[in-house]
Amino acid sequence: MIHDCDLCGSANREPLGLPGGRDIAICQDCGFIYVPERRSMAEVARAWDDIYGAAYDPSWPGVRARLWYIAEWLDQRFSFHARNVLDIGAGDGFFLQQVSGRGGWPHAIESAASNVSKLHSLHGTRLTTTHGWVDADAPKDDRRFHMVMILWTLENCADCVQMLRYAANSLAPGGHVVVATGSRILVPFKKPLSSYLSGIAPPDTHAFRFSRRSLERAMSLAGLVVEAEND
Repeated sequence: MIHDCDLCGSANREPLGLPGGRDIAICQDCGFIYVPERRSMAEVARAWDDIYGAAYDPSWPGVRARLWYIAEWLDQRFSFHARNVLDIGAGDGFFLQQVSGRGGWPHAIESAASNVSKLHSLHGTRLTTTHGWVDADAPKDDRRFHMVMILWTLENCADCVQMLRYAANSLAPGGHVVVATGSRILVPFKKPLSSYLSGIAPPDTHAFRFSRRSLERAMSLAGLVVEAEND
């Protein structure tokens, strides 16, 4: 399916020139960097089944470090104690281990069956897990959460605004949606351009490249207001 700009709706875009059909484009009206031609969320989720443990390994020290940092920052600012926390795209559960260890109640949505097994082995009955993906604005059940986490996952879906709306609709009163994505300085291209032009993986496995302002715009379209940000 071909998408116009997710943030402003414009069809005025400039492709970068990737080989193999699908391409990264720059919106000529608002500057958002996105992939216009995308598979369905189900297809993208199935692709990540193959990427996990091969091209991407959540046990890498750098991945562990950034998840621990987010957990520590959030716990100091808002506290996980006695709070229900949903992690969309929970991976192997390392972040939810941090939540549980700080007194929170972990919940997960995860698309990879192998990761769902790991989640249960780590948390047992303390964890509730939905095996699937976010593909609709309405939450999959009636539970509401004090925090909904989207950690290095917003760029890996087929509709970033829809995922944010899903998260917003899953909140308990006074709750927070937490997004971590991209580089520490939130610029769209954090790696050499050759990394994006290699054609190794389909571009829509990372369909969006956020700057600070484009992330704020996506959140505002979902009815969210930025309350705090880390450095």
